[in-house]
Amino acid sequence: MVRVGKELVAALGLLSVAAVWGATFYFVREALQDILPFHFLFYRFMAAWISLLPWARKARLFRNRRALLHGCAAGLFLFGGYAFQTVGLQYTSASKAAFITGLSVVMVPLMEAAIKRKAPPIRIVVATTLAAAGLGLLSLEGSLALSYGDWLVFLCALCFAGHVVFIDRVTRLHGSTELALIQLVTVSLLSASFLPWEPSRVVWSARVVEALVVTAVLATSAAYLIQVRAQRYLSASATAVILATEPVFGAVIACLFGGEILGPRQILGCALILVGMVGVQERRPRPREFTGGTHRDYP
Repeated sequence: MVRVGKELVAALGLLSVAAVWGATFYFVREALQDILPFHFLFYRFMAAWISLLPWARKARLFRNRRALLHGCAAGLFLFGGYAFQTVGLQYTSASKAAFITGLSVVMVPLMEAAIKRKAPPIRIVVATTLAAAGLGLLSLEGSLALSYGDWLVFLCALCFAGHVVFIDRVTRLHGSTELALIQLVTVSLLSASFLPWEPSRVVWSARVVEALVVTAVLATSAAYLIQVRAQRYLSASATAVILATEPVFGAVIACLFGGEILGPRQILGCALILVGMVGVQERRPRPREFTGGTHRDYP
């Protein structure tokens, strides 16, 4: 009973993350009128890791080399996802980018199968296929031809899928705050490395400050802390499908606050994603307790 309770709390936590991510599209789109992409990413992730510092006083950031290595690797996946997505959006439509990014829900079980050299269960295949079909109905409009921007966003989806799979393998080896903080610092530093190649055009308008507060605190520091903790109780496949509800929340928020209307096709797409989310739920072995970064079973 306690175990089921923890899995439910973890799933609800990831749903809250997806809801926040769905809401950030509006804030980020408005902010990018006054600030360029890599400058925004740098300030966003810098503010995110700074906001985590009060909870990281006991984190052994530089004394645990394995945690540092794993956190930097997770941050590299995360940075790749945001960088490819940000640049790709300049060359493709938002609807196609949303669908291609959402394909990570299909890539995760395939990556897991490749790592374990074992085909995923039929239930997982069906659930992820339903979620991918739902993403297509919800997001795709017009031409399905792949452009340069589409290929960049495809690399973004690979990075996000790799991030979910990697976190699944290391989350029970380290403290949640420790792992989340290191990866956020890594993304911040990698974003800073691209600043010299981007014109320094920042207008500190109200919408930039508002977007940074929402994305840095809620959609980044809190979101990735929740993800690291939730994946102790949920599989990578379940995590991917739950996070695939992000465009559902984005569509609902667009209807409520942006005046957009969901047609029958979009409603069917939302329903398929939710069915896939329910179908992918599975029990996993009880996680080992955190032991200060030691785990004998890790290769």
